Amino acid sequence: MFNQNPRNNYPYGNNPYGNNNRGNNSFGSQYQYQTLPYGYPETAVSASGLIGKVMGLLAFSFIFATLGTLVGVTMSLSTGSYWVVAIAGFVVLIALNLLIQKPGINLFLLYLFTFLEGLALGPLVSIYLSSGLGNILGQAFVITALTSLGLGLYAWTTKRDFSRIGDYLFFGVILLLVTGLIGIFFHSTLFTLLVSFVGVAIFSGYVLFYVQRAKYMADTLPNAIGLTVSLFITVLNLFLYILRILSIMRDDR
Repeated sequence: MFNQNPRNNYPYGNNPYGNNNRGNNSFGSQYQYQTLPYGYPETAVSASGLIGKVMGLLAFSFIFATLGTLVGVTMSLSTGSYWVVAIAGFVVLIALNLLIQKPGINLFLLYLFTFLEGLALGPLVSIYLSSGLGNILGQAFVITALTSLGLGLYAWTTKRDFSRIGDYLFFGVILLLVTGLIGIFFHSTLFTLLVSFVGVAIFSGYVLFYVQRAKYMADTLPNAIGLTVSLFITVLNLFLYILRILSIMRDDR
């Protein structure tokens, strides 16, 4: 992903306009983003247009996710149904990566994926609501929204380069997966709390990484959809880890 030429100041590579740039250290959309060349005169205009598209797509994505969650709470998904929904979401994500260049189909798959992700959250939300812990869900939502907004604004305005943290974040996600497997056999509240804080740090870093990356991407709908998927998954995971931290602090399992 990174151009190794020390004379190049462009943090996300120096590809000519329209060339593809695969983010090997990302974990969301594996779409090959179209980048702008370093010093391209319309970079700022293109970046503003792209981030505007991403914000609009994100807003609708979370609306569809909320609808999916409401359906999931109403349906009271069984364990078997949950896994069917989870696998379906994964399949749709793969299809989106393959068909992201297809107008109309790409938007349909984007919103279908976010709806399914919300549907998969239904059982978790039901547990909190039935236990009278809806306030924790609200707190986690507010903290996640404020954190994501603050990090996004900082990444968009700062001159610091976050392009090189992508590799560390990717290995961090792998570490989270490994610790998740360990947690199945090793039950410790302190261990879970520590992992949750690490998860918040990793996905907060991904917000910085993806938002700043948008400043160097071409203003295209596939680019916007790819970034939207990555940010959606990032914010969703951030919410889940914050929710876990709040639950542990209240000694609620």
